[in-house]
Amino acid sequence: MDLAAYDALKFEIATLLRGLRRHYAHPGVAEPEVLRDLFARLAEDRFNLAVVGRFSRGKTSLMNAILGTDMLPVGVLPITSVITMVSYGSEPKAVLHYQGSSLFMDIPIAELAEHITERGNPGNRRGIRAAEIQIPAEFLRRGFTFVDTPGLGSAIHANTRTTEGFLPEADALILVSSHDSPLSAEEAAILTAARAAGRALFVVLNKQDLVDPPLRAAAVAHVEAALRDAGDTANLVVFSVSARDGLLAKQTNNPTLLAKSGLPELEHALVTFLLHERRTRFLAGMCARMAPLFAAPGVSQALASRLAEIRARIAAAEDVNAPTTADPTTADPAPLAPLLPGCEVCHAIADAGFDAIAALQAQLSADRAAQADLARHGGFCRVHAEQFRKIAATREAATAFAPVLLAQAEALHRLAASNLSQVCLADSVTDLLPNGAGCPVCTVARKAEAAKISALVALIAARGPEIIHTRSALCLPHLGRLVGALADDAARRALLLREAALLERLAEDAQRFALQQDAVRRDISSKEDLAAAERSARVLLDHPAAQHEPAVGMTRKG
Repeated sequence: MDLAAYDALKFEIATLLRGLRRHYAHPGVAEPEVLRDLFARLAEDRFNLAVVGRFSRGKTSLMNAILGTDMLPVGVLPITSVITMVSYGSEPKAVLHYQGSSLFMDIPIAELAEHITERGNPGNRRGIRAAEIQIPAEFLRRGFTFVDTPGLGSAIHANTRTTEGFLPEADALILVSSHDSPLSAEEAAILTAARAAGRALFVVLNKQDLVDPPLRAAAVAHVEAALRDAGDTANLVVFSVSARDGLLAKQTNNPTLLAKSGLPELEHALVTFLLHERRTRFLAGMCARMAPLFAAPGVSQALASRLAEIRARIAAAEDVNAPTTADPTTADPAPLAPLLPGCEVCHAIADAGFDAIAALQAQLSADRAAQADLARHGGFCRVHAEQFRKIAATREAATAFAPVLLAQAEALHRLAASNLSQVCLADSVTDLLPNGAGCPVCTVARKAEAAKISALVALIAARGPEIIHTRSALCLPHLGRLVGALADDAARRALLLREAALLERLAEDAQRFALQQDAVRRDISSKEDLAAAERSARVLLDHPAAQHEPAVGMTRKG
């Protein structure tokens, strides 16, 4: 089950729950509290991946490397006894939660070290209970929440107690040791506790860049032997990595260094676990909790049948040994940026149209020739007549429209005096309506659209089609015009695939937001979720301010 398939199943389950909610939407019928709980479980869908180990093992550096960022503060001093959670957000943000209080405070991530490290907050004298960091990293958007725990074995004994106390909340653990002194007593104890609790465990030896290959192999063999001596029968893999090299490789786009860092193997194991074990268990558990509700008297048999079909699909995905069609770590090699600006072609047209209307407002207020020319062409088209009315002052609007009204009245007098048939009269009245050929603002808009499309074609030729979706979210009408202007078939196909990925992401955001509303969990909505409906409309249709009528003989697609 890949990540997209998981989201699709989750949203299908949400649709089933909505159908069940309608069953209870009758006077005198109480909605079961368990139904609201099921919505909340689906909406939160958080997978806590706790990172544990002695202080100075490079736990935070490892998270930075996996996320491809250096936003999380690192240092040689232990952090305070504060749990730091790292989850997805539309923009970088840190939130501090205080002990014994519901108060919280937003701070820049750059200032986080002043609050959660021993240097900036000795002994946690600020009374911080937890720090929440939100980062727009695709790894996090797909379900992981990193939990950076205080270092074990430091002089601050509360750090070890805090880490041990959080273990029951963790869905899986990454135990980070290092090549310079692999697997301390405290780390071995955490390993034993994790295995006893049935938690998935990933063992990492960091800082392999500090030792040569023979010493790396010896350290890995030492840890593997310790796992066997502890009675571990799960044949845990020990991952040897260099978080420093991994982060540098991602920041400099160096695939050779990234491969040598050992990081891809760890990331693959984490995502594979997320895909094939935790996610299928979560969905299967949701369906098991839902089953009694769908078996209740009066519930539609169609709903129960759909639940059974979903359960069968989940069961088929539980075979973790089934071959996968793609490496999950490379399924989306170029993630879309969150909250992309609206279609840049629409913006260019809207700006040009506004400037044209502003100029015409002044021109039509006193220039008789301009008034006569507008009247001769039947006035503005429907779209720009309304925009002119909104932008222009009332006097200027009246001055501009009066000659048009007189010209149309004169034409109607001529038609009334004619001997045209019923059909011809109707057609003649229709011909009086303004169109894109005569509207002066439409002429400007078409030129602005053509110029922007030509500029994007040149940009794609120079930098590739991927550049488009790092700049803006093209609406479908202008995507069609751009595709029609591209001569390179490969570029056209790549552009269409990126747009498809954008639409899929918007659909996920919209479905996630609807689920959060069902669960009454507005607090976990990102900016992307909140803006999903408006952004979806703007991508499917061009922006109202950018609309214009085609010239006579042209067809307007989209």
